[in-house]
Amino acid sequence: MILISFSNSNSHLFEMSIKPSLKPVEAPILYAGPVSYYAQLIHLKSDFDIHENFTKQNFRSRTRIFGTNGVISLNIPVQKGAQDLPMSEVKISNFEAWQRTHWRTFVSAYKSSPFFEFYAYLFEPYFNRNYEKLIDFNLDIHRTILNCLQINANIQFTSKFNPIQKNDLRFDYSSKKSHPLSSSFPKYQQVFSYSQGFEPDLSVLDLLFNLGPETELYLNQTWKILSEKSN
Repeated sequence: MILISFSNSNSHLFEMSIKPSLKPVEAPILYAGPVSYYAQLIHLKSDFDIHENFTKQNFRSRTRIFGTNGVISLNIPVQKGAQDLPMSEVKISNFEAWQRTHWRTFVSAYKSSPFFEFYAYLFEPYFNRNYEKLIDFNLDIHRTILNCLQINANIQFTSKFNPIQKNDLRFDYSSKKSHPLSSSFPKYQQVFSYSQGFEPDLSVLDLLFNLGPETELYLNQTWKILSEKSN
């Protein structure tokens, strides 16, 4: 396995070479979204679409992590009729203890990762709380991820629904599949990669728990790949 390494002395120069987009793109609000999602999100000026209709079987209510037996999909149950509602109105079904199941799975998967203990206490409270709306849970996770990356972002929302275009992030994450360029992403050491092989484009939490402070540098490297191949 080829492991990516970063030099802190060069990170400032690399970050300064990337200019954020001036024109906002519309983005979905995902559940601890994939690496590729955050690589784009931190470099593009984006507005979160809270008016798009909720769709099942994608990252709006699902995240993918790496466990002992491979990739695990964690799904948030939603109340009936959610597919007829905009994201801002989708309610979580709390009849089952999904929060406890999800957090226990995170602990099992990442307790031996290098940085889990440094970040776990920031995320655990969200899994001990009953949220009414999916958007509120996703946003709390998102804000905490940005805080861990030391990114001070002004979160903006769309004022109305605009049709999905191929150049916005809603199109990229309309399914449960990894980004089509994920096979080009640099490899990093994951907890189970020695036995299972490397799994690209999992939840950004996989990256955070394994790389810690170097997460943003990896996202910059991934952004470079995505932006170069889209030109």
